[in-house]
Amino acid sequence: MSNKVYELVTNDIISKLETVNPSDYQKPWFNIGVSPYNAISKKTYRGVNFIMLGANAYPSKGYASFKQWQEKGCMVRKGEKSHLAVFWKLNQYEDEDTGKEKTVPLLRYYRVFNSEQVDGDFARQVEQQKLRELNELDPIAEADKLIEVYLQGERIKNDWSDRACYIPSLDKIEMPQLGQFRDAESFYSVFFHEMTHSTGAEKRLERDLSGGFNSKSYAKEELVAELGAAMLCGAINLEQRPRIDHAQYIAGWLTGLKSDPKFVIQASAQAQKAVDYIQQRAAFYRDWNGNPTPELF
Repeated sequence: MSNKVYELVTNDIISKLETVNPSDYQKPWFNIGVSPYNAISKKTYRGVNFIMLGANAYPSKGYASFKQWQEKGCMVRKGEKSHLAVFWKLNQYEDEDTGKEKTVPLLRYYRVFNSEQVDGDFARQVEQQKLRELNELDPIAEADKLIEVYLQGERIKNDWSDRACYIPSLDKIEMPQLGQFRDAESFYSVFFHEMTHSTGAEKRLERDLSGGFNSKSYAKEELVAELGAAMLCGAINLEQRPRIDHAQYIAGWLTGLKSDPKFVIQASAQAQKAVDYIQQRAAFYRDWNGNPTPELF
């Protein structure tokens, strides 16, 4: 990809950062229950609950307590074993002796059952409802080709999920399905974002992927990934100019950081290296497999 495209993306996003409101950004996909969620509240389980319930082998990811199922006219089948879930929050109170405010963690556990363990019409609706909500979107061949060749060549794992993320310790990308997005361009843009993250792995370009949430290094890596996504979209003519939601997303991560032009330019340079890496490696794998290398590489 020519340097002009890189410059176009960088300059356009820098200008947009001055005008967009990060609160306008909306996640471009909806959950369908690929991740464990409460079948009644529709909220996705987080933290240790996400790990524990996500490890179960049920096709459905909808869970609820015995009472919740019962209130929906469903009955847990005899002999079915429940699954542990935990609830915790921080309670604050004033110490009577010292008058100082104290914080005490409150931890409780409860039992839930998967919809596959339950009889009743509502349980069947839970299993089908989200799948019916998928949008009918046409895949984009060139984008699919780039994703497939790069992931296979680099041996990066890919699983469908209700969240979009790159997990460095597993060298794995999790993504919502195409039909969960409002449009195909958003799907590929998010996928390219996670692919850009993957280039930061120690065995690739070795960027700092250890930053904690809201840290400067975390914000910079998010900026690199979002710039990389915009550049890849431009490289395959998916979008002639960067999308406004790229700028909205970036602005959100830059909130709280002082204005620093070098910060954006440095991140842009790293994004350029990441995009070069993805395209060069994809070209190598395609050529190595005996396939013709398209012009975009």
